[in-house]
Amino acid sequence: MTIPERIGKYEIRRELGKGAMGAVYEGFDPVIERPVAIKTILAEYLANVEVDSAVTRFKREAQAGGKLQHPGIVGVYEFGEDETMAFIVMEYVQGKELRKLMRERGRFELIDIFEVMKQLLAALDYSHKSGVVHRDIKPANLMVLSGMKIKIMDFGVARIESSSLTRVGSVVGTPTHISPEQLLGLPADGRCDLWAAGVILYELLTGCGPFVAETPVAVIHNVMRVEPAPPSSIVPALPAAFDAVIARALAKKPDERYQNARDFAAALVSAFLKSKPGAGAGQVAEQSARTVPAASPPPALQMTLPPEMLAEIESSLVRSIGPLAKHLVRKSASHARSVEEFNAELAENLPEGSERSEFLKRIERLEKAPSASIPPAPATRVEKSDRAADGAKEAAQAAAVIFDAVTLAAAEKRLAQYVGPLARVLIKRAANDSGDLGELYRKLAEHIDSEPERSEFLKGLG
Repeated sequence: MTIPERIGKYEIRRELGKGAMGAVYEGFDPVIERPVAIKTILAEYLANVEVDSAVTRFKREAQAGGKLQHPGIVGVYEFGEDETMAFIVMEYVQGKELRKLMRERGRFELIDIFEVMKQLLAALDYSHKSGVVHRDIKPANLMVLSGMKIKIMDFGVARIESSSLTRVGSVVGTPTHISPEQLLGLPADGRCDLWAAGVILYELLTGCGPFVAETPVAVIHNVMRVEPAPPSSIVPALPAAFDAVIARALAKKPDERYQNARDFAAALVSAFLKSKPGAGAGQVAEQSARTVPAASPPPALQMTLPPEMLAEIESSLVRSIGPLAKHLVRKSASHARSVEEFNAELAENLPEGSERSEFLKRIERLEKAPSASIPPAPATRVEKSDRAADGAKEAAQAAAVIFDAVTLAAAEKRLAQYVGPLARVLIKRAANDSGDLGELYRKLAEHIDSEPERSEFLKGLG
């Protein structure tokens, strides 16, 4: 099959993938001047009754994708047909399938697992609330972009660019991510997506699947009858808190699982917060690297960047990636060999574009501040004494700020509407760092990404 020069108004640049019924191309929209991905089914198959279900799923993908507008879901721009093919025009994303990344890396660090699962569950929560169930969540349908940002692909249709559909309407391959109710042919709702998300979490934590077997029939038996081994029994370095999360996520009966993506995400956050000190990101990788001689540690940036600057950088980062910003800042500061490397490494955790640009600008402003670049002159003995007295006075004043428990509870309840169970942790931290109620509310509002929601939060607190 030759590559067409155009499909509709779109210029075709290259073929991205090819299957039995069509292909996927990289195209270019000359009107909006942006790259797109175009998935096609050839007309000869559109007229074939035997592939009606495949075409139906193809159209369903366009309908479902067009209905969903979320940063964690590949956008669908258009569905079209002409005399040679039907096609879907989608957002073009550059990244790597999670499936390939898992093969390359094996087990993931906890901090990366948190990022992947947080985004996946947020996208599923949005999708399910919009009335769309994916039904085919698996690592091959998750695209990982720079900074561990993910996007869900392929709503409602099998992958055209692979050979996963050899018989229309049949389940082909090893059904490791298909829920028990789907295997039984029963009606499936959003909880089947959460099952699949639980399988992915298990794979990320352990480096292996929970139901792996030598044949598809044996896999189906495991899915239907066998309880997978707890992750901590496979990787002892893993916090045991994840065992309970996995057990519920992979419950055989839908009613015994998490009932929605938000509950799943809350349980996952709780497991991370309950992790023992030292069992955070990197602990999994540390166990497999014990036999490798440790290299001489590079100079730590904490020696050159003031603690208050690191705190400000952490505060800026937490707006985008949540509570793990603290760990990222410490981790980067401990091994980066220069301020530039430190900044670049942190920025990699943010999506390319305005969000990353604004973060780097904030860091640059901090570095240009006099307190960050000009070391203080040596103090005389009298000055040191005066400073100590002033510091003690300020500390006493700060210690005197005790927020009313009822006020804190009300603020936590309202904040939880926007950030979920992390509200409790954020309240405690903000209360310790704030000198008055106004400052407390402002610090809490910083954790709400949306400007309208941030204003609504502050307005609600009066």
